[in-house]
Amino acid sequence: MKLKDIEVDFSFTDADDLERFENEAKKVKEKAESYNKKEMNISDAIRAECKIIEEFFDGVFGEKTSEKLFKGKKDLKEHMDIFTDIVHEKVKQSEGFKNMYDNIEYRSKYMPNREQRRYNKFKGKK
Repeated sequence: MKLKDIEVDFSFTDADDLERFENEAKKVKEKAESYNKKEMNISDAIRAECKIIEEFFDGVFGEKTSEKLFKGKKDLKEHMDIFTDIVHEKVKQSEGFKNMYDNIEYRSKYMPNREQRRYNKFKGKK
């Protein structure tokens, strides 16, 4: 998978990768809710949000990933754009996976296996 101009070893169909993503996404939500209760000026709030997103990327894709992506900048728009892209990619791939699973389930339910079809075709014949 490619993030910005960095190639990362990650797949939404790999259970371990997906579990890391889900756990880190949950942490993002919890951290964002907890810091929202604090009073801080805008620049500190931007730094805090950027730090949360950086920790997400490091947790999901490995240490120093956020350094490679953001190069030390604390630009909230850039952080949010990349974070939003990865969330949209997860939604897109999840839908594709769900459609694939539904298709397999439909086929297995309505298409008997080969032996069953042969039996039904030649029933009574020797």
